[in-house]
Amino acid sequence: MGIVVIAIGIYAAFLYHDINESRTAGYETTKKQVLSATSVTEIEKVVTFNGAESYHVVFGKTEKNEGRLVFYPLEGNEKTLTTMNEDEMVSEENMLQEWSSRCTDCKFIKIVPGIVDEKVLWEITYRDASDRYVLDYYAIEDGSQYEQYRLKQMFK
Repeated sequence: MGIVVIAIGIYAAFLYHDINESRTAGYETTKKQVLSATSVTEIEKVVTFNGAESYHVVFGKTEKNEGRLVFYPLEGNEKTLTTMNEDEMVSEENMLQEWSSRCTDCKFIKIVPGIVDEKVLWEITYRDASDRYVLDYYAIEDGSQYEQYRLKQMFK
């Protein structure tokens, strides 16, 4: 019995490691490219945005400690980076405060910046009071709502 528990534990550890590796695949390459091609000198974190086009989104700082957001496209050989200054955007914290005041019975899942139709947006994912999976998109410059998708679960 003890051997089975140990084997399951080892398998779970390897599975977690493989899943995490695939989730962060390419982050190191993106970091190197962003550091060499932009004014960013320090990278705080990297997240992935999956939309019609997928991006690695790099949160970083310049030498003058100015916050930058860099969108690194995952498709194609020619990489056109989109960069945004943090002082020109609604912060993640402020966007979440605004959203939570509008959606009091919602269960927050995640927030990530992204690009949709060449517009830089905040994507907020959550479950609403009717248990629908919802994707809300807000303009990153002023927090105005851009679009929303509500998905109803068909099978339980």
